[in-house]
Amino acid sequence: MTKIEFLQTAAKNWFGNSQQHSIHAQLLKARGLNKLADKIMAESEEEWDEAKKVNARLIELGETPKVEIREYPVITDIKKMLEYDCRASAEALPEMSKALAMFDDDYVTRHMFEEFIIDEQEHYSWVKGHLCLIEQIGIENYMIEMIGE
Repeated sequence: MTKIEFLQTAAKNWFGNSQQHSIHAQLLKARGLNKLADKIMAESEEEWDEAKKVNARLIELGETPKVEIREYPVITDIKKMLEYDCRASAEALPEMSKALAMFDDDYVTRHMFEEFIIDEQEHYSWVKGHLCLIEQIGIENYMIEMIGE
């Protein structure tokens, strides 16, 4: 995979994941789980911004971004939703780390991915923590915790 293909794939993935998180947030909000919905919507907005940054970088590099969105599942079960997110983050981190080596001669792109990795690691830790919380207090108590304004 070339550097440009890698960037195009990254943008496509983030746009798709952003839409998945946006839909999940709306579903959660409809169920009254406002705290969780707000967190997931913030993640959606962050991923959208990351995709836009990658497309801006493609333009800076003289390339034309592609208009593509990777398809992601819509999951209504809260625990399964978080488990999917946890797996996706665990898989994304090594892929994103490849960019560090791939772009070792392009400091701007490398630095951008360093920031993305930090954000993804924070999200992974948050999701992992919430899955542990569900195991400790049960899904019903977790859902009560996620109700809010």
